[in-house]
Amino acid sequence: MYKLSPFKYSFSNGEQSRKIFLEKSLVFKKNEMIAIVGPSGGGKSTFLKILKGIIPEYSSGVLVGDILFHDKPLYGENFQNNLKNILYLFQNPFSQLIYPTPEEEFLFSMENFNYSNDQMNSERKKFEKIFGLESLWGKKNSQLSNGECQKLVLASLLAINPEVLLLDEPTAFLDPQARREFYQFLKMIKGDRLVIIVDHHVDEIKDLVTGFVEVSRDGKISHGNSDQARVDNETLPMLLDKALLPEHTNLELKLTNLSFSYEKNNSLIQDINLSVRGGEVVAVTGKNGAGKSTLMKIIAGIMKGDSGKVTFSSGAKEFSGTKIFSQTGLIFQNPETHFFFDTIEEELKQSLKNITDPIFKEGILQRFFHDIDLKKSPFLLSEGEKRRLSVLMTVFLGKGLIIYDEPTFGQDRKSIHEIATLIKELKKTGIIQLFISHDDYFIKEVADKVLHLEKGSLHEIS
Repeated sequence: MYKLSPFKYSFSNGEQSRKIFLEKSLVFKKNEMIAIVGPSGGGKSTFLKILKGIIPEYSSGVLVGDILFHDKPLYGENFQNNLKNILYLFQNPFSQLIYPTPEEEFLFSMENFNYSNDQMNSERKKFEKIFGLESLWGKKNSQLSNGECQKLVLASLLAINPEVLLLDEPTAFLDPQARREFYQFLKMIKGDRLVIIVDHHVDEIKDLVTGFVEVSRDGKISHGNSDQARVDNETLPMLLDKALLPEHTNLELKLTNLSFSYEKNNSLIQDINLSVRGGEVVAVTGKNGAGKSTLMKIIAGIMKGDSGKVTFSSGAKEFSGTKIFSQTGLIFQNPETHFFFDTIEEELKQSLKNITDPIFKEGILQRFFHDIDLKKSPFLLSEGEKRRLSVLMTVFLGKGLIIYDEPTFGQDRKSIHEIATLIKELKKTGIIQLFISHDDYFIKEVADKVLHLEKGSLHEIS
């Protein structure tokens, strides 16, 4: 289906511009399921955009070489002809939403390709069952969790029955059960179309895929294997005493009989009681749509509970309601929510002002990024790099409470280790850290306790 001759794509005309390139020809066949592996920020998502034809059709960069689909270039009039044949799931699923409700979103693609009512109803019933979409109907898209949004976009793409599925981190926000069910679905369709997938859960897909392609840190594309997704687990400490972060003592976060609902008579959170003390790292787990992100926003003071109380104590001072936000560093699920400026340098200016040692500051940047250009727009980073930037923008502000919503989204194993090391070092300053995650490995690595949110109740699990 695909014939890729040696090519090079540069993000701009400059000689120093970041590139991805192929030196030896590649062929992808109809019945294959290919996993793309490599470090976060190397260019895996860029490669998928080339395979979709978004690059060079909607790109200001420069592509030199031939990428053929059914022996024809992907750009120009062929791009329009392939809209139904090649479907692409973006790494950030919210960027693909068009309509305000899940029902409209799911039906849009089929309506666009003139499906009959009977066909649309048939596909709706099919994917309701596969992805458990019934719970989404009646909601607004703005109320969806990232995991729910990811399932919705996946279902709407698959309903079109494309020849090629390009999947960029399709399980990044799915809970473990939903992730297993999705892999089962891939197993069902294996062999009847070409699937090319970027997924950091390599151990879970290695027996499912038929081959690997690696995109290295310097952008080189080549045949690969599952071992190339693994990295050395050893990570050096960050020695955050050089960051001049304040030491916190006698911190406590308390939730007392906290309840919240989006709809009357349908509680999302019900009578939650919780106490967390300074120095603790607490993980919150639960199925997609259980209310984890909503709970964290209430704790941070940017949403209000229907009843009950949230208090954050720092010594003799006590904060409640919206006043808690002044004491909180909240890392949102969508990293772009954090960005306001034209350059990465401007975004980091406030948070890194507490780091006066230039060598340490450069070391932090090198640990989290590979040859980052601080004059670049944060919106041009990969999704994994955006997540790491949002973390760095937040954790050095000196807040007593830090909340991370899916901190390992889009991260390779090395980057996960760096984030885990940072959380462990921050723990020494006495702050409270809460995080939402579906990553069992990361939870085991950093959490002092694990709380599970289910049917409105929060309970500790071993």
